[in-house]
Amino acid sequence: MRSLARYWHKPACCICHMPVEWERNSMTAKKLMQQLENRYRERTPKSAALHARARRVMPGGETRSSTYFRPYPLVIDRAAGTELVDVDGNRLLDFMNNATTLIHGHRFGPVEEAVRSQVAQGTAWGALNEHQIALAEIMCSRVESVERIRFANSGTEATMLALRAARAASGKSHIVKVEGGYHGTHDAVSVSVSPDTRGVGTEQRPRSKPEGAGIPEYARESMYVVPFNDERALSETVAAHRDSIAAVIVEPLLGSHGYTAATQSYLEAVRRITEENDVLLVLDEVQTFRLDQGGAQALYGIRPDLTAFAKIIGGGFPAGAFGGREDLMGRYAPDSTEPIGHGGTFNGNPVTMAAGAAAMARLTEDRISYINDLGDRLRTGMREVLVEQGLQGQIAGRGSLVGIHMTDRQVHNYRDASSAPAEVRRFIFLACLNRGLMMSTGGGLNTTTAMTRETVDEAIGIFQEALIEAYPFIESGYPQLLR
Repeated sequence: MRSLARYWHKPACCICHMPVEWERNSMTAKKLMQQLENRYRERTPKSAALHARARRVMPGGETRSSTYFRPYPLVIDRAAGTELVDVDGNRLLDFMNNATTLIHGHRFGPVEEAVRSQVAQGTAWGALNEHQIALAEIMCSRVESVERIRFANSGTEATMLALRAARAASGKSHIVKVEGGYHGTHDAVSVSVSPDTRGVGTEQRPRSKPEGAGIPEYARESMYVVPFNDERALSETVAAHRDSIAAVIVEPLLGSHGYTAATQSYLEAVRRITEENDVLLVLDEVQTFRLDQGGAQALYGIRPDLTAFAKIIGGGFPAGAFGGREDLMGRYAPDSTEPIGHGGTFNGNPVTMAAGAAAMARLTEDRISYINDLGDRLRTGMREVLVEQGLQGQIAGRGSLVGIHMTDRQVHNYRDASSAPAEVRRFIFLACLNRGLMMSTGGGLNTTTAMTRETVDEAIGIFQEALIEAYPFIESGYPQLLR
């Protein structure tokens, strides 16, 4: 067993920490995974029963694909601060935070107060409310490129409406996205998000592939797919098809693939190439807006034409927004010439807007710096643990966004990220969960203002224990990951 000296922590009373006493090479990887699953089942019988009940009324027993995992997902009972409690009473450090949404942690006092006050006044009506204006003012004041903004209910709606504005303004129909880029679940962007890399072209010239059944062929045909962090591939694609391309849409960090970050030179090139070819740039800041008061675009020093937002801007309630240049956004004004329609029963509803305004008003520059420092601490600690345990892996991300990649490849794009064996990722996820650490199934973590350095160190310690348990699994099934 390897040293636990630096990050070893005393387990919380409700978290099951079990000694690891493997004899290496004595069991197959399959048996080791089965043992891990059995411990999960022993800890979570009420979750198992509720999931079985859910399967009788919901396909797969879930209503959100990203939160499902085998053998069955957890059922959470309550949350506060940095902690989740499942229906079996297991306490977990929450480093998922509902996919980066809860930037102040659970039950943030000012948000709770704002929501209670608004609910007492009413929850929704078919008219403007002052909280909409307040949140819009915050967003426009912080993000230099956002001259006008509109609200929706999700990141999916935000990217859909931003791309619609780009098509309307340009009169062109095609879009360029990067392989591995996730921009929601509307048809136009449900292409080459997590494709099987066999049969979809080379790393330098990927071919577009619909993301599952039900995506119409026109979605694939109207989408050009390029590799992330590859200036040459983007330049060639845009130059060859500039007359049909309305926009390039890109995330500064690949949110669904371990926060693989764009290089500075790449994002600068994306802006230059789009400007030179009369193509609009849509920046998807649904997850990365948390990195700076002005979003990741401020960190990279670029000015997109349109930006999509969601997650943190709703204060823990369903929210989305899209904004940008006044001339482009003006197409949504109902009194404009040939306006673009934009309906939505709960767009800008007063409860979400009150929560969002309260959360954003308290997300000051020093608070953002604080959570980015915590993210740096988490990345550094996890990297040290990988080296200590003799395992190959990359810890990616930027600021408060952190991603685990169990691969010996440097991670620059989707193909690099997808080289990490899925079963190793799954083993580490379950091993961490059994010890009281919640992260995304894809190995993503994020920090919040509710956390402390001790919170981060506890997470690193759990990751350390999980790797010790994972070592014989990796040794028996994935020896290429041994240093």
